[in-house]
Amino acid sequence: MIDVAEFEVAGGRGGDGAVSFRREKFVPRGGPDGGDGGRGGDVVLVASARQSTLDAYRDGRVREAGPGGKGGGNQKRGASAEPLILVVPVGTTVWDDRESEAPLADLTEDSASVVVARGGRGGWGNRRFTTPTRQAPMFAQHGAQPQRRRVRLELRLLADVGLVGLPNAGKSTLLAAWSRARPKIGAYPFTTLEPELGVVNLGYDSFVAADMPGLIEGASRGVGLGHEFLRHIERTRVLVHVLDMTRDAPLEDYALINRELAEFGHGLAGKPQVIALNKVDTPDGETQVELLREQVDALGVRAFPISAATGAGTRELAQAALELLRRTQEAERRVEAARVPVLTPEPARRGRFEVTAGRDGVVEVDGPTPNWLAQTLDVDQLEPRLEVLARLRRMGVERVLKRHGVAPGDMIRVGGVMLRWE
Repeated sequence: MIDVAEFEVAGGRGGDGAVSFRREKFVPRGGPDGGDGGRGGDVVLVASARQSTLDAYRDGRVREAGPGGKGGGNQKRGASAEPLILVVPVGTTVWDDRESEAPLADLTEDSASVVVARGGRGGWGNRRFTTPTRQAPMFAQHGAQPQRRRVRLELRLLADVGLVGLPNAGKSTLLAAWSRARPKIGAYPFTTLEPELGVVNLGYDSFVAADMPGLIEGASRGVGLGHEFLRHIERTRVLVHVLDMTRDAPLEDYALINRELAEFGHGLAGKPQVIALNKVDTPDGETQVELLREQVDALGVRAFPISAATGAGTRELAQAALELLRRTQEAERRVEAARVPVLTPEPARRGRFEVTAGRDGVVEVDGPTPNWLAQTLDVDQLEPRLEVLARLRRMGVERVLKRHGVAPGDMIRVGGVMLRWE
């Protein structure tokens, strides 16, 4: 599947804060001056019109941003790491592999970007932990762990017109006749294994056409190139249905493909179509067109006899496809203009922390700040542990813990870290 890539991304770890004290000749009691660590780098996906495939990400290796620099003495802050930029084609949809209900982003424009893994915060130096009763803190904070996730990228072509039909119907030949695209052409099934794009220029206007891999019966269930094919044409506005008129029953082929589009869903069956009656340069093709003319007219879809090989009729077909495309776009604009905006209220913000009873009976405290403190300060040491406890009390955690029956000496879990409540 050329259009799908899965791999893991990780931001950079935050830099550690420094434990340092001012040491100068004439300052006998220099205070703490440990600087903060720098922030780890983010992993950012950026869409580019110059990129055409996801091949660069097919190896499945982890993409990890750089870590933040460590803090230093004299209040020197560690350097924040540069973001790791991953360039993907325009039209890439980004999914979290564990949460597939909605995509993380839909990169449909050039230079559109999304952060898929944030770097960890830098740890505080010991200067930050100075209080009137603790004037020489001997500890600093570790850098926070970064966000890590497995992403799935799906490339959906942003073509205006999609060429559909059975294998060897002549789609690749038609695209070559229409544009400067030179897809591989051969007399055997599935010559086109990945979509080809071509700009069809009519002098006064143009559109982008995509030659799609051939469909076969059962494609909506994933047979052959099935879902890979159908995924690509979801965004095309108009379909040109190419029929091989040298086959015994081309209209049965037409019905078969439309049935597969309908069974796959996603609005494919409702897309406007133009029919290309291909290979009329052969005696068999020309005869079939004459024999089936009334049946073709009864379909209610504009049909054009063409020869993709010689170019006969291809310009008229392109003009019809362009006309249908512009009508479709105008209808979309009218619907968009008439749509009444729906105001969605902002979700209620979570409090600063939540306290719940864990499955093992240990009461758990969960929240961005409590988790960050417990995971980045060494609670095995007395001073850092007292700092975490003091900050939790100032946040109001103690009052809630009492309601859950927690007494001094009991163990609690904060951000996955076991801590004795004192």
